[in-house]
Amino acid sequence: MKIFEFDSPDAMRDGAVARQVDGDGNPVNEDNTPIVTADSLFGNDNVSEEEAERNARLARENAEMLAEEEEKMVEQNHGLKFAIRPIKQFSIGRVEFPKDIIEEINSHIDDVIIPANESYANGLVGQLKNNEKSAQLEFPLDTEVGAQLKTVFEQIGKTYLKQGYNRDADTDCFQCWTNHAYAGDYNPYHDHGVQTPAGLSGFLWLKNPECIEDLDANIAPMSNASGSVDGFTHLIWGNNTRKDMMSLHDASEEYVKPEVGVMLVFPNWLKHQVMPFFGEGERRSIAMNWNVTDTEQQLRLFMSEREEKQYDEYLEAKKANDE
Repeated sequence: MKIFEFDSPDAMRDGAVARQVDGDGNPVNEDNTPIVTADSLFGNDNVSEEEAERNARLARENAEMLAEEEEKMVEQNHGLKFAIRPIKQFSIGRVEFPKDIIEEINSHIDDVIIPANESYANGLVGQLKNNEKSAQLEFPLDTEVGAQLKTVFEQIGKTYLKQGYNRDADTDCFQCWTNHAYAGDYNPYHDHGVQTPAGLSGFLWLKNPECIEDLDANIAPMSNASGSVDGFTHLIWGNNTRKDMMSLHDASEEYVKPEVGVMLVFPNWLKHQVMPFFGEGERRSIAMNWNVTDTEQQLRLFMSEREEKQYDEYLEAKKANDE
């Protein structure tokens, strides 16, 4: 799983300026190798001699490079030293599934989900209606295949919370459905509901029509009816205008091209929509929601000293009552 910290408007694009971090929140390179720091050099007793030597060399090179950059900065700013710390807004997880797993999921949908034809559209806002095959269908999680995916999705949810928010919590993937979109279908501006104070939502792209595959992920201008975001997912976490951005506010929306085998995970409050497309073929995805339940240790981090005392009294009273 790749976690992108959203202090940059283009964090989901290839080559964009977004910090990728590991399971402990430490920055990593594009290939998931660690960016060497003093902690990574001296805080791990399991590093081999060869690795330690390599890390030491990289650290020296990094230190020299940083020293050069700092010297330039000092020279350019009249002797003042600068430290810039972007403010993180939220995190989005990007998970890449192997091709064979995607094929298995699609086969299950073709052989089991579609023939069952259990509509899940009641309560959903998706406008998938322009083809006889257009549908939003229930994907049960209590079958053998559903239970396997539920286990995978729940591990993804826990990993996302730990890597993206350093939050210890259990996740319950309680809801799952498939989206079968054809020319003219779209999903309007919405968010997802969960049953706990904190929750997660996500989707995994399973099929793309050729007309979407042919589009560039680096979006061309939408002027002159270019159709450059047809079938794209639009993520919206604010309402900034161009004037706001000129005033140093970050952009607060992002169009993301669907990629078969890629899953996005995000807080359930994140507004999003799917743009319509016009061409032959199916745009297929599977969507899911997670309830999030913090561990007791995590809950205590949110409490004041008085609240923690009251919580302990409550637990003692509950234990006595149960006995």
